[in-house]
Amino acid sequence: MKKRKAVLAAVLAAGMMTGCLGIGGSSTLNSESSRIFVTEEGTFQTATVESYAQQDYYSADELKSFLDEAVSSYNGENGQDQVTLDSCTLDNGTARMMFHYASPEALIGFTAKYEDKANQVESIAVSRLTDVYGQSESEGMTFIKASDGKKADRKSLLKRGENQAIIVTSENPLTIQTQGKILFVSDNVVIKDKHTVQTTKGKSYIIYK
Repeated sequence: MKKRKAVLAAVLAAGMMTGCLGIGGSSTLNSESSRIFVTEEGTFQTATVESYAQQDYYSADELKSFLDEAVSSYNGENGQDQVTLDSCTLDNGTARMMFHYASPEALIGFTAKYEDKANQVESIAVSRLTDVYGQSESEGMTFIKASDGKKADRKSLLKRGENQAIIVTSENPLTIQTQGKILFVSDNVVIKDKHTVQTTKGKSYIIYK
C-alpha cells in the first residue's frame, strides 16, 4: 500500500505533461493537458494531466482516496471548501485530476503544497482591465490583439475597460484557458486559440470577455 501511495503522490507531483493543446478553442475546461481555467465570473479551476507507467500499480479508487485526503488536509488547515476535487480518472496511461478553488489564494497554496508544477503560480488575480491598466502602463507593458496579433493602442484597450483581466506571475510557463473569448494579451504571452494561451516566466496579462 505504501508503494502504491508513493506512486500516486508522484502522479500529482510530477512535472508538466507534454501534450496537444485544444484546436479551435473551447469555453469549457479542456482536460487534454494541464492548465488553469478561469471562468467569466473570475473563479478558478485546474486540470492536472499526467502520463504514468507501470499501470498495474494504479487504481482509480486509490487515486481518488489520496486526492480526497489531500483536499481534506488542505481545507482543514485553511478553511472548509477552499479546494474541491471535481473529478479524477485513470485511462490508458493518463491520469486526469480536476480541482475547483474558492479563491486565488487557495489555488496558489494547494498547487504549491502538492507540487502541481504545471499549475503553480506565485500570484494570480482577476480584475477589471480599467483597474489594472495604469499599473500595466507603469510597468511598460505592451499588449497585442488576439484577433490579429498586432499591437493594441491605448484607446482600443480602454474601450474594453470593463472586461476581465488576469494578472499572473509564475516561475514556469503556464497554460491558461478562459471561459470568455480572449481579447488582448501582454506581448510575453503566446496565443494558442481563442480561449487558450501559454505564458512565460514572470508577469503576464490576459484580457478576456
